[in-house]
Amino acid sequence: MGTRHQYLRINLAVFSKSTMIHQKHIDYLSKVDNTLKSVIENNTTPKISKSNDYVLDLYKYIIFQQISTKAGNSIYNRFLQYYNKNKNNISSWREQQWKSIGLSNQKKNYIENIFRLKNEIYDLKNVSSVSKIYRQLIQIKGVGNWTIDMFLIFSKNNLDIFPEGDLALINIIKKKYQVNSIDQILEIANKWSPYRTIATLYLWESLDDDFPN
Repeated sequence: MGTRHQYLRINLAVFSKSTMIHQKHIDYLSKVDNTLKSVIENNTTPKISKSNDYVLDLYKYIIFQQISTKAGNSIYNRFLQYYNKNKNNISSWREQQWKSIGLSNQKKNYIENIFRLKNEIYDLKNVSSVSKIYRQLIQIKGVGNWTIDMFLIFSKNNLDIFPEGDLALINIIKKKYQVNSIDQILEIANKWSPYRTIATLYLWESLDDDFPN
């Protein structure tokens, strides 16, 4: 799921929002990258907030895998209605229920895999090590590198994540920087460290399709 061919990016607007981007971040990124400076100047400041429900977050990232933002929002909203009534017993659903939500059998199974390890996932609240989070989450079938990157960005608010498996992000970099290879893209992204997440958020904001501010 976390391959370079991922066709999905998470919709910022469905998270509650609070500013995490400060002027020092903008100044740094603008100084090291003139192209990104232009992106920053021509887009609104992205806003996200740290999550309080890591398990629900992972359900969401699974739902959004490899589908459009519009479809993901519809399915997630139906899932959320079920989740609010069955938070502590997700896997009790009948076939008709998960199908009516819009889940495939595969995604249903992935959600159940997460549910079985929910206590361990909630325990990540006090874990800041990226490598430790990767090692723990990658063991869950259905959770790949892209999903973990989304978790680190949107759930943990780690400021230095570059989700190279996000196709929308890769394509916008190719377009704005006139590069083609992943090595060139990673070289560009490395300039943004330690604020690669913030650069990523601005590039997502620059997309003018179905990715609302």
